[in-house]
Amino acid sequence: MKEFLFAALPFILCGLAIIVILMNTKKQTSKDNYLIEGMCLGLVFGSMIGALFSSQLGLCLSLGMLIGEAIGSYFKKDK
Repeated sequence: MKEFLFAALPFILCGLAIIVILMNTKKQTSKDNYLIEGMCLGLVFGSMIGALFSSQLGLCLSLGMLIGEAIGSYFKKDK
């Protein structure tokens, strides 16, 4: 079961994150949301989680950055 989760979960998370990013950035620029800040925080949290699983460091870094970017694109900046 653990092998299946490590094999299938990254593809599911990537698909969901790309859908969220595309839906939130249709009519706005990157200056209207927290996309960059979310990506940086996702990279930090991904490296923290990747340190726990030493064999999955690259996967955790890339997924953390992608998920952080999706979360950052969801929130709008106040003018």
